Amino acid sequence: MINIPSKTKLAFILFLAIIILFTRGSHFLTELSLPDASLISFLILGILSPSLILFVLFFILGSLIDFGSAIFDVSKGFYLSDGYWGLIPAYYVMFISGQLIESKNFLSKINLYLIILFGSATLAFIISTNTYYMFSGRFGNPSLLESILQGWNYYPGYLIPNIIYGLIFYGIYKLNIKKYFLKLI
Repeated sequence: MINIPSKTKLAFILFLAIIILFTRGSHFLTELSLPDASLISFLILGILSPSLILFVLFFILGSLIDFGSAIFDVSKGFYLSDGYWGLIPAYYVMFISGQLIESKNFLSKINLYLIILFGSATLAFIISTNTYYMFSGRFGNPSLLESILQGWNYYPGYLIPNIIYGLIFYGIYKLNIKKYFLKLI
């Protein structure tokens, strides 16, 4: 089990919310050109707090950013369709994977951590991409196989930033998150 003081967890959770705000795709802060960190934020949230309420609050935060951006610029709402709701199970996969990492203390073993990170990000990609292709109404009526084949081109751009963000988090954890993050508060 990860033994991080409550004050540090709260500060890190607030930091995750700020990261989502600054990296969420297709909104007014996109000019920062940082890859979306929402996916890895849900994994880290699962590690730090098993609270389903926080999961819901983080999803609402992301949705407010997405729908709010569409209000100010209709072109940024292109992906807001029935397929958008596939993000709920995709993010939940990451959240549950974070809980697994925490419960089994997989942060102590980088190989197990990376296997879960890679596997959960891949499953989240399959869920989110396929629900978008199948339910957005923009691609006809593709089968599951067709939607997988259409979306697979985006996989490296989806996976690589999340692996990098996951390694950054792992590095922060290994540098003794309690000692260094408490100094930031």
